[in-house]
Amino acid sequence: MNLKFIYPRWGSSEVSWPVFLNKVKEAGYHGVEIDLPMDGSRKSEICAMLKDFELDFVAQHWETKEADFKKHQEMYKRHLYNLAEANPLFINSHTGMDFYSRAQNGGLIELAHKIEEETGITITHETHRSRFSFAAHACLSYLEDYPFLKLTSDFSHWCCVAESLLENQPTAVDKAIEHTYHIHARVGSAQSPQVIDPRDVNYKNELDRFNEWWGLMITHALENKRPFVTVTPEYGPHPYTPYKTNTQIPICDQWEINQFIRKEIVENYRNLFQTFNT
Repeated sequence: MNLKFIYPRWGSSEVSWPVFLNKVKEAGYHGVEIDLPMDGSRKSEICAMLKDFELDFVAQHWETKEADFKKHQEMYKRHLYNLAEANPLFINSHTGMDFYSRAQNGGLIELAHKIEEETGITITHETHRSRFSFAAHACLSYLEDYPFLKLTSDFSHWCCVAESLLENQPTAVDKAIEHTYHIHARVGSAQSPQVIDPRDVNYKNELDRFNEWWGLMITHALENKRPFVTVTPEYGPHPYTPYKTNTQIPICDQWEINQFIRKEIVENYRNLFQTFNT
């Protein structure tokens, strides 16, 4: 099984597409994680550049935040079809809202599943605050009711919501790991979805916990003989990264920390792969 490392466009939107894609390619990434405009000509232009750079792409949907459910549903459907049309590696979706009823969120999950079956494009659902999957305990019941659900797992959001490293929710965590299709690798804490700097020894406990989870996700993929698993190191820009006092200068460099996270996962994977095949 191969690891495909994907780099997020989030945090680099001010960089021109050719410069961004060239940087990602030269750094050895297999692809990028991006949203796509509804405008057909601009979308085609971006997809052509991806092809020129020989990069895969994970299509990301995050835009639909409309409170009115009927409007939300129609917007959600349009965005998913728009992304599927571009033939991505798969679609990572921010699905539903935390204040929607179970029936409403369930309807959106079923709609995404229908689009997945119709288009042949896999759709995953990110564990993210404000969505149906905003917390470990909330997501668990959906995983039990919808066994086809595939997750983009980013437990940093769950830690922040639960004010813990989820030590007291092993059932929900284990179930989510079983359903993990794509990994968003960011180190969170009991008080934030992103520690200031995961290289800081003060966050060793958090880094160790997330390395453990990422290893379990990769091990599950190995056990299921998946040909590859995708990982997006996703240390985020401001406001996830705080500014230095009275400036608009990030306290840490997003690119450098994402390289650190990738290195951590590569080293752990080597050990896992050797253990798994002995």
